Amino acid sequence: MTMHSIFKKLRFKSRGQHVLLAGCTFLSVLLLTSFSFMYYGPTVQNFLPQGGDTRKMASLLLAVTATGCFIFTLYASSLFFRSKSKDYGILMALGLPKKKLRRLLFQELSLLSAVSCLSGLVCAVPVSFIIWKLFELFIISNEQMRYRPGAAGVFPGILFCAVLIPALGISARKFVMRSDIMDILRTRQKSEMIREIPKWTFPAGILMTLSGILIGSGLPQFSARVLHRNLPSAFSLVYLLSLAGIYCIILSIVSQNRLKKNRKKYYANLISINLMRFSARSTTRSMCVIVLLLFVCCFSAFYGIQYAMPPDLLNENQGRTFSMHSPADEARLSFEEIRQTAEQYQLEIRDFMENDAANLVISYHRRDFNEDGTQYAELYSEKETCALFLSQTDYNTFTFQKIQVAPGTYQTVTASGYSSFFDFADGLEEVMNPDTGAVFKLEFGGVLENDTLAQMSRPFLYVVNDTDYAEMTQGLGTVYKEHITAFHVSDIYSSHAFAKDLLARYISRCSSLSDHLGLWNIWEQKLADDAEKEYGYSGSCNLAADNNLLQGDWKYAPQFHILTVQDRMQLISVYVMLSAYIFIISITAVCVMSYVRSISIAADNRALFESLAKLGADQSYQRRVLKKQLAKIFKYPAVTGCGLGFLFSAVMDFFNDGKFSRIELQSLAALTGMTAVILAVMYAVYRHAAKEAEKTAGIS
Repeated sequence: MTMHSIFKKLRFKSRGQHVLLAGCTFLSVLLLTSFSFMYYGPTVQNFLPQGGDTRKMASLLLAVTATGCFIFTLYASSLFFRSKSKDYGILMALGLPKKKLRRLLFQELSLLSAVSCLSGLVCAVPVSFIIWKLFELFIISNEQMRYRPGAAGVFPGILFCAVLIPALGISARKFVMRSDIMDILRTRQKSEMIREIPKWTFPAGILMTLSGILIGSGLPQFSARVLHRNLPSAFSLVYLLSLAGIYCIILSIVSQNRLKKNRKKYYANLISINLMRFSARSTTRSMCVIVLLLFVCCFSAFYGIQYAMPPDLLNENQGRTFSMHSPADEARLSFEEIRQTAEQYQLEIRDFMENDAANLVISYHRRDFNEDGTQYAELYSEKETCALFLSQTDYNTFTFQKIQVAPGTYQTVTASGYSSFFDFADGLEEVMNPDTGAVFKLEFGGVLENDTLAQMSRPFLYVVNDTDYAEMTQGLGTVYKEHITAFHVSDIYSSHAFAKDLLARYISRCSSLSDHLGLWNIWEQKLADDAEKEYGYSGSCNLAADNNLLQGDWKYAPQFHILTVQDRMQLISVYVMLSAYIFIISITAVCVMSYVRSISIAADNRALFESLAKLGADQSYQRRVLKKQLAKIFKYPAVTGCGLGFLFSAVMDFFNDGKFSRIELQSLAALTGMTAVILAVMYAVYRHAAKEAEKTAGIS
């Protein structure tokens, strides 16, 4: 019999471990590469703003998840090598040199790794396509939302393979190059006893974990809002304090020192306690990684849940659900044309209104970074930009309200739940008519919330008394005026086709007067032209009815709430898809890693259970000992990881603006339900792992 045939028989005998390692490698490469194909694709990249929080968070969570996948694949390889320890030890005892053994093992491992990685890379494109199509069931499909994989998406997968394969090779070399035959033969019998852990380790771990989260999340906000200083990005390293705290918590749990206070309980659980202590190093590492992956699961789920709970834009009590604003000199849709278009779709126009608004030059206080970006400075912008002003009567007509604005004051229109930091709602000092040069001093009179009007002007839209409005706009030319048209329809939920038709008609009327980017400002353009400088926000938009990115890119984009809901659902779908995919990767890694660890524990302690049987312990007792050990592997990381994920999500939301909004509270409630789902999945994996571990340990 040749050595090749011997190795073939050995591979067949341990085919389960080959499948496990190949499956873990394939799954890791597949999940990461398919995600990166979607994430780096033009569709997702066009929706995510450059430098935005979502882009940063997705990259961070992906990096953490990739680390988790890398580690659990290495754990699968350790189980693979342990399964071969007896066979390789016998072959070495029969005289097979290490050089020959190493070459055979490397050939086997190289083939297995190469096939698994290549299969993962190849399957990533069809898998990402299938997953995109599944998500597309919840996405309004159009040209902007079609599946477009990014060629750059293959590089993270290749990089992962380039790191993973050498790491597996190093592990294989360490396995073969052990000092003698007995080291290999006794691989499964080696223990990792730890030294005595001080009793203060557990409370110190809790303190460090909470301090890292609270300081890392709260201090930047405190520094910005109170000290007006921008902390450097390196400050994020304070979260490492939480990582150290997690390690201390898990280490204290593994050491089980606290049980010695109750000696009866300690000795009753002596075997299951020390099963964990005898593999303390690897157990602590694996449990810490599982905690981090579960943290990623919870936080990514929470991030997606928050985006999936948008405000009710179709609520007619918040103002008219169809509105358009354009330069006063621009050709616009008449009431009769709008009415006739609505009749084609069996709709009736209600509460139709038209009025003018004025762009007036403002001088106001705001906050911004200093030149080196290290500190927030309060600045006074004097006649550098203009903002839109409405009269009290026109605002009441638009919103169905009855506000009163005192003479000489203004009220600031903000989006719902706006928390002013860079732009102050009460920062306006004076207003100037750009045509006459007349200047008017105003005092702050309060805040009004209206999402539709707030989108029409930056930094804010302001409402003033009717008399003041007439005085401030006296002699103002039509160049600085805008026309606002707004109305309701009889059935907002059946108005999608009408809205698309009306949008096409609206765009067809637009000329160069309206073709401006979203941050364009007529006064800033004039100042740049007078100084013969280039204006950064000059340029035209892609004015097309099927361009759903117009809402954010076009200054005069109409606000048809039924279409806004569609656009927002597309954006939400992208965010939710990214969060859900990271959640899937993380929970898969957790399940596989926990399962592998469970089987590894059973395999390592098979001799112990055989000894217990010889001492008279029945299968019921052995099964109870094993299940107690496995339960700790699942229970402690699950509670710690999910608890930290919930805490971090709540702390991030609170420190964002110092309060919890309705949507944030709903998201936290939904996260509670999602945590229950995670725990249920962990319990199901535990039940399956316990059955397989019993077989591995020879109990059943």
